[in-house]
Amino acid sequence: MSRILSVAFCALTLCAPALAQTRVMTDHDQTASALKCLLDHNTDCKIDFVGSATGPARYWRWWNPEKDFRLGPVVSSEYAGTQAVNRYLMKVLDGRPADVYDVKFRNQEMTFYIARDSTDGKIHYIHTRSGPPNDEKLYLAAYGPG
Repeated sequence: MSRILSVAFCALTLCAPALAQTRVMTDHDQTASALKCLLDHNTDCKIDFVGSATGPARYWRWWNPEKDFRLGPVVSSEYAGTQAVNRYLMKVLDGRPADVYDVKFRNQEMTFYIARDSTDGKIHYIHTRSGPPNDEKLYLAAYGPG
């Protein structure tokens, strides 16, 4: 009986924070500028997208009638915090912490993960997915165990 109570206590108190999102609010000026560049289809912005961010940045920076019609215009974008490395970021951003943004278009809500590299000031990693920021757990199944 005491073992059951111990498990219940852990589930209700100690283990809950481990399951919660681990985001903190930090200075995110660099990634906020990068997000604005992406959402405005700005091909002349002063942000350097390099490495793994090159492809995703190209997709968002260039106007695309199919994508823009499907999503609709941007309604709002909000900084959701800086995500510490977790299992999801290990899979999609090669284990980099990222600034997380909740972007609402007229027809869809999306989450943008933008990882910054403090050593050179360039954006090396971008990941986007459908849904709000707190839906990470739903997407982990797509990447398999581990």
